[in-house]
Amino acid sequence: MTGTLAPTLDPSNGDPAGLSGRSWLSGAVAARVHWVTLIAIGALAVLNGADVVTTHMLLAHRAVEANPLSSILLASQSLLWVKLTLLTLLGFKVIKSRPRLGVMGAACFAAGIYATAVLSNLLVLHLAA
Repeated sequence: MTGTLAPTLDPSNGDPAGLSGRSWLSGAVAARVHWVTLIAIGALAVLNGADVVTTHMLLAHRAVEANPLSSILLASQSLLWVKLTLLTLLGFKVIKSRPRLGVMGAACFAAGIYATAVLSNLLVLHLAA
């Protein structure tokens, strides 16, 4: 019995056979996945900005930041810049790499989480007023 560790190319469709059944995206689907991922990253940038602003507003009402790293970055006024820098780097990575459904799903999920955080902050602000 002879085995191989390196993936082999299936000459019929160019799909690497050793990658657990992953398929390559192409054409219109790949373009759509690429654009949805970039839109989700843009939404993440906006939502991260809104999260920082609403967090500052909550801190003005004597709230406490529960995340220790965010607390340190908030104190140094660099939280927004760190978040936006990381999202910019992610955006460039997405632009330069091939479209991936997993990255698109993760970016959309993260945008949903941040939307929830911003809505939660706004609700607490409304209740505090």
